[in-house]
Amino acid sequence: MRTERITPAGMTVRALDMHGLPVEPFVPFAVRGPQFLELKDGTLLYSVETKLRSQADEEPGPRLLLRSRDGGKTWGEARAFLYEGAPLGGIRCGISLVYDEVHDTVICFARTRHWKPGMEQPRVPAEPDQIQGLIDERFWISRSRDGGLTWSDYREIALGIPDGWVIGHCPTPGTGIQLKHQKDPARNGRLIVPANHSGRSLNGRNELGAHLLVSDDFGETWKLGAVQRYPGGNECLAAELSDGTLILNARSLGSDPPNVRLQSVSLDGGDSFVSDRPVLTLYDPCCHGGFCSASAGGRDLLFFCAPTGPLGEPWVLVNVLARWGRREALMLYGSADRGETYRPIRQLSPKGEFAAYSALCATRGGTLLCAWESGPQDNQYRDVRYLRLDIADLARELEG
Repeated sequence: MRTERITPAGMTVRALDMHGLPVEPFVPFAVRGPQFLELKDGTLLYSVETKLRSQADEEPGPRLLLRSRDGGKTWGEARAFLYEGAPLGGIRCGISLVYDEVHDTVICFARTRHWKPGMEQPRVPAEPDQIQGLIDERFWISRSRDGGLTWSDYREIALGIPDGWVIGHCPTPGTGIQLKHQKDPARNGRLIVPANHSGRSLNGRNELGAHLLVSDDFGETWKLGAVQRYPGGNECLAAELSDGTLILNARSLGSDPPNVRLQSVSLDGGDSFVSDRPVLTLYDPCCHGGFCSASAGGRDLLFFCAPTGPLGEPWVLVNVLARWGRREALMLYGSADRGETYRPIRQLSPKGEFAAYSALCATRGGTLLCAWESGPQDNQYRDVRYLRLDIADLARELEG
């Protein structure tokens, strides 16, 4: 397999802003969080977060968007559709793109952190500040009706946070989905953004969890959907099967058993989950992983990829004991039994080469797009590696 580089750090980026105007050229210090979307005319969108001075999670920077009209073989000019510190002075700390195919509109769901009045600090607010109750979350929507070329101004949306949650709705590092195959036609067209939260239990421990945000009016308003009841869920992605079954696949932190993915199933379009369970055939080194559904030969397939490096020593994260694995040896897994079991199909990156967060997208043309954060130095997010795989070939390998 030959991988390509896409948006490496250290290169000069010349881009247009969200309104189509030139921005000052800049050089990213780091690149993180690749995402893919396919539009109904076959245009592919690739999005990645740039960080300007450090690779810290809270480090602000523009998010770039590239377009492909040839199935992902080449990518066009960059658009910088999120400004540093936007919107309204908050620090953007999470976005998810979701495509409304009904209206051919790309929606950017964004979350920002803001210091509470009287609690301001001379630094960027971070997750521990939110756990301590020093900052507020706010939520925003921006739309593109021309395939990501230009974007509307951000509009704030109201989204309540349940009592007891200290981190409310952190959107997935990946993309959301629009439901198409629901038995109840009223749910077709529903937008789903997977998210994670942290709640404080009675013993003061921060309990991590995964959940869904849903919109039944094409992004105008949003509400809390199904909540994963198995403790320890974190960054997550959702996929819909051809019969309307919705599957949420989540990173786990401090769950039991440790270091396996957590998965939930919804039969009502994301209003509730009928099952929550650990997937013992999916190793989780405490890292976000790409997840998507596909079809081959009339069968539903699920694909997942994540690093498979060995586990290190236990340590505590927000009062949760976890063991993180080395981020290397990215593995692509597949399932032909609706997510009951998964098996490894291909190792996408070699042992010893840094590989972290990833993105998967199954195109209508039968190609699986895969991108992941890379190094070349360990734990240095300086590159994104990218390749295209044939879904029919993967299906044969999965059956073999």
